[in-house]
Amino acid sequence: MKHLEKPEMNTKDVVVDCAESYRTDTRNGLRAKLISASDLIQQESLRYNDAVQKGDFSCFTTHNTVNGNITSSDMCYTYDSKFVAVPHIRNKYYDKLMATATTGKCPICGIGQVSNLDHYLAKSLYPMYALTPANLTPICRDCNYAKLDAIITPNCAPLHPFYDDVDSIEWLCADISISNNSLVASYHVNTELSTSNPVLYERLVKHLKLFGLSKAYAIQAATELSENEQLWKSQYTKWGQQAFCEHLTDCLFSREKVQYNTWHTALLRALIQNVSLINNL
Repeated sequence: MKHLEKPEMNTKDVVVDCAESYRTDTRNGLRAKLISASDLIQQESLRYNDAVQKGDFSCFTTHNTVNGNITSSDMCYTYDSKFVAVPHIRNKYYDKLMATATTGKCPICGIGQVSNLDHYLAKSLYPMYALTPANLTPICRDCNYAKLDAIITPNCAPLHPFYDDVDSIEWLCADISISNNSLVASYHVNTELSTSNPVLYERLVKHLKLFGLSKAYAIQAATELSENEQLWKSQYTKWGQQAFCEHLTDCLFSREKVQYNTWHTALLRALIQNVSLINNL
């Protein structure tokens, strides 16, 4: 997962801007209700920031209303029809949040192109945070579909692109083997973390499972391996094992400078550790 810089946006401003785009008589006076609830939503957004920053998800419980008189449906409708659809509001908030994925790649998988914003806490289950900017992260269509309306609990909280930065540790690992005379790769979380940082380990395991990343990464690796097997074998034969290994190490170093944990860097690390397999093809 790629860490993104969280933009500084005031949640109350978002709520008020969305509310003021309603007519006074729309949806049983939703305009006035939202403005009345804006301080509470702002307060809860600050609590959200503190809790997620600490990795404490125990305070988040599913709920149906905001301030007792705004329904989950109201909040979802406001997000869809105002935050996303009203041009000046979209430009002010939605587009800037999308732009935090500076390369256009999904920060969750690193494979797909970002297509919309994801509610880390699903807006249908946690409507209080439907308009909280820190709860909205850019994501690709496949990752968004895989997550859907997942309930977030302390034991199953995936990584959050705005708050979690795990690129300083080697957490993503690949295993390389030979099957039917071809190289195949599988992906998993570094099991050493289960001892050194069990909480993070469980979150990473949940992250890979929730978004189906082990399968997605294996598919990417399958293409990479099939396209390069013959080239690698030729280079291995021509250069010798040590020189070929140094070549892979240079490739790995270049990719790690951009992002340490990707399906590609994990694959290269596994190839370097099992370089003799190239000669067995």
